[in-house]
Amino acid sequence: MPRSDWRIQQCRDQFPVYDTLYCRANDEIGSAYSGICHVTDHRLRGFNPWLVGCGFLLLLYAILGNYIALPGYIRFIERGGTSAAGNTFDFDVLVGATKTILWMYSFQLGTLALACAYSIRENLYSIHLAGLGLVWLTVWSWPSLPQPGAWFYVIFGCILVIAISMALLGRDRALTTKTTRTLFLASILFFAFATWEVCGLGTTGRMLHPAQSEGGLAHTILITQSTKLMIELVLAWSLLLASFTLGEEE
Repeated sequence: MPRSDWRIQQCRDQFPVYDTLYCRANDEIGSAYSGICHVTDHRLRGFNPWLVGCGFLLLLYAILGNYIALPGYIRFIERGGTSAAGNTFDFDVLVGATKTILWMYSFQLGTLALACAYSIRENLYSIHLAGLGLVWLTVWSWPSLPQPGAWFYVIFGCILVIAISMALLGRDRALTTKTTRTLFLASILFFAFATWEVCGLGTTGRMLHPAQSEGGLAHTILITQSTKLMIELVLAWSLLLASFTLGEEE
């Protein structure tokens, strides 16, 4: 018998109270563990394991990419678009570009995969949800957008204020239909996209490296990112309002 088990048995023989407490503790731990397993199994039951697995892996890489992909990309830019050997394209450039591109899409694709996994399990409009996400990612992929004028922020800001106000005042019915639940899920997806845009671990990484925001290229990236952020917020609040409005009509 291992020494630890022997000591436990010795204490149990000498102190019956210890035996009672020991058994009770084991029962409590066993009950808690069973409860956790039951809740976890219930929450994960029915999900597509490939979509969930890929989603979590992509989200993990979205964080790790700040240390795996971003430093190499910054060095590549600082060298004028060449590798350490001075070549515009070689194996190092290919590997670096692959890591960087995957990182730039990792959060969006990861959250889209998880949203689609939930949509499939709940029998929602999964194809429409995936199509909306991919269409936006196509627009989001545009490397630089023209700097919008004040009209852009005024118009989209007004739309945001109206959508937020109506959404806060109009929430009085449950989302019970397939359409409203899909719209609500899509709004959460775009809220997630917008959150990542302003997160310090987001693709620009400026909060982690504030000194990099001083360059001209960084300024262009930040302008483009703020434009995309505004569009994502308008879409998110509009989809949320649509889910509430259609829920009232149905």
